[in-house]
Amino acid sequence: MCGIAGYVGPKGAESILTVALERLKYRGYDSAGLCIVNDGDLLLRRAAGRLRELEHELADHPISGNCGIAHTRWATHGAPTSENAHPHKDGDNTVAVVHNGIIENHEQLRRALEADGAVFNSDTDTEVIPHLLARAYQGDPVAAVREILPKLEGSYAFAAVFADQPGRIVAARHGSPLLLGRGKGESLIASDIPALLPHAHEYCPMEDGWVVDCTGQRIVVCSADGTPVEAEFKPIEVEITEVSMGDYDSFMAKEIAEQPEILQRLLDSRLRNGDLVEPDLGIDLKTINHVVFLACGTSWHAAMLGKRFLEHYARVHVEVDISSEYRYRNPVASGDTLVVPISQSGETADTLAGLRLARSMFMPVVSLVNVMDSTIARESDGVLPLMAGPEIGVASTKAYTAQIMALYLFALQVARAKGRLDQERLNAAILALKAIPEQVTETLALCEEVVEHTADLFAPASASVFLGRGGEHVTALEGALKLKEIAYVFATGYAAGEFKHGPIALVTQHLPLVCLCPRDAMHDKMLSNIQEVRARSGRVVGVGAPDDQALADLCDFVFPVVQPQEELLQPLLTILPLQRYAYHVARKRDCDVDQPRNLAKSVTVE
Repeated sequence: MCGIAGYVGPKGAESILTVALERLKYRGYDSAGLCIVNDGDLLLRRAAGRLRELEHELADHPISGNCGIAHTRWATHGAPTSENAHPHKDGDNTVAVVHNGIIENHEQLRRALEADGAVFNSDTDTEVIPHLLARAYQGDPVAAVREILPKLEGSYAFAAVFADQPGRIVAARHGSPLLLGRGKGESLIASDIPALLPHAHEYCPMEDGWVVDCTGQRIVVCSADGTPVEAEFKPIEVEITEVSMGDYDSFMAKEIAEQPEILQRLLDSRLRNGDLVEPDLGIDLKTINHVVFLACGTSWHAAMLGKRFLEHYARVHVEVDISSEYRYRNPVASGDTLVVPISQSGETADTLAGLRLARSMFMPVVSLVNVMDSTIARESDGVLPLMAGPEIGVASTKAYTAQIMALYLFALQVARAKGRLDQERLNAAILALKAIPEQVTETLALCEEVVEHTADLFAPASASVFLGRGGEHVTALEGALKLKEIAYVFATGYAAGEFKHGPIALVTQHLPLVCLCPRDAMHDKMLSNIQEVRARSGRVVGVGAPDDQALADLCDFVFPVVQPQEELLQPLLTILPLQRYAYHVARKRDCDVDQPRNLAKSVTVE
């Protein structure tokens, strides 16, 4: 959720940390701050609101130094105020701390510290950490950090600087992500790789239980009990251009446009000489008769399509679980069950908890992630990479379509392993897949004008309904989520056949309904559902084939989409105009499409 950055080296820390926060702002939206160590003092600057408020504070009250920590916050404990913004210090100005996660026993710790004379200046759980460190500190920052770790319950990744240690950052991790970066005579820490660029040339993900001591010349790692740890660094392969908007007005616009390239990259990795390349997932797929998907939000929608793909091709029983519910319902485990977590970041706390429960029950785990060094990836038996590149916009677009394609490819792999997919059907599926990137390009171009015009008309609407059947029910859910996320419009996705069982009471001439009606097996049924809406004066936006006159006759507008060669792949195309529709409605409503209120990209707390 929150974003952590730290720098120690020969350069000015303030400017480096400000750029790092800019690249981490998708992780938190409500406040930001930084602390620089300078001449035995901890220079603190914090501001509520967007990052630009902190930039104004720094312009009015500049600070300098070569070592510092910084933070962009997503509030859990305490309102989004400058007092609750990180970093937090102890009362004697000994130590400053930035933190991601939740200290679950903070209230007990606070009461004990207050009884010992500590004065708290915020409502956050984090502030207990600097007070604990100040009391434990005897000149050795690492020893102080190691001493307090057993007192902290919950999840954390935190970094600390000490007033009398001007070239040193100490960090620890348990349950929340943190990366180490190494450059030439400089060391960095960050919650995500983009914040390490361009100063770090190699990186290493921290493991749970690590305590790290960073100076400009070295990074020393030990376990919580002091045992030395050899950290393995690898080159950073992300380019600056991948985390820059380029000629686009937002990351969301850029990432929607990148989808043909992303899908082609994924296909190229999985297809060779007209055949399917099957990655080694560390398990025998032919023994799998039950699959459980664990996911949240947009990834949960992709999982629902994965269920359709697996049941169609491999004929295995599939459950789709919301990650935050799975671990609390005492799930049944069996020897032929495969658990498949899906997470763009690979750090989603609820999904990670479900993965760990599955592992504790000796179920094999294959994950779909976009970050190969993430915790979920490292703790899985096998990994199916999405290869979507950094996704900065909070509302997922390119990662979603990559998830759909990766799940389709996975279904083919399982089906072939179980002997349920002959070469003729496989060849037809591959042929359909190869056409998808170009069809995505064509659909985005085909629908743009009518999507923007429709958004102009319906942007003032306070609510919208999305209807679909079969795989397009999933598209309706995802389209509604996008509109809620970035345009702040109440929207609901519904199975069109169920709409008459209650929700049709909502229909008036003021309610826009987006009806997904491609030429698939449910086309005629969907037309009937649209007739029911029209009979009640609903305003209908259709999504379907550009030459579907029967659909056009029932709709106020039609978002045209290309029809794929394989009907199961249609949701890869029908979601595209809904992504652009949400984008345009949000723009018309003057919303920040990349940093919607109350949301963070990587949800690392439960």
